[in-house]
Amino acid sequence: MMQETFLRDEPLCQVLDIKNDPVSITTIRANWEQYVSQNMSLACFTEVDGQPDELVGFNVVLVKSSDDEEEDLDKVQGESWKKLLRTLITAEEMVDVFQHYGVDKYLTSSGLTVLPKFRGQNIGARLFAARKPLCQAMGIQATATVFTAVTSQVLAAKCGYEVLAELQYSDMGKYDVHLTNCTTTSAKLMGTRF
Repeated sequence: MMQETFLRDEPLCQVLDIKNDPVSITTIRANWEQYVSQNMSLACFTEVDGQPDELVGFNVVLVKSSDDEEEDLDKVQGESWKKLLRTLITAEEMVDVFQHYGVDKYLTSSGLTVLPKFRGQNIGARLFAARKPLCQAMGIQATATVFTAVTSQVLAAKCGYEVLAELQYSDMGKYDVHLTNCTTTSAKLMGTRF
């Protein structure tokens, strides 16, 4: 679902043409599989007779701790993914989320998608809302994510997330990451404290 839907629809994936970079896809899948193995991700299913049926929405989430090692971009495989990751890291570095919320860990995301035929049914908002009980169960007091699409930025704001920082994509040229043809003009680091 993430490879087919998220990589096709997410603006940075589109402008960096990740779907045509098999090395980047392999790297992204490996990252997602590692995160999902932590048993923290959120999923939305249709139901048949009270039982889960079709997976219609998915949010890859993970815990970020203040003592985590920095990502070494030189070791990242796939040029497109490296550029996308450089963009996300640049946005994240604009604000110290740990200090802002006074926490030593917070929940973050590595992608959220809803199947196209199920969009417009508040599934994304429900996935955002599900972060709160997940965080409470895990003793986490905040969540923050870099949102790269206007739709996700608007949805996050409607769900009570505040803008912590905004990175203009035109500023990424200094890193040799050219995003001027992106359908979105900026990434927003947004978060909330529970």
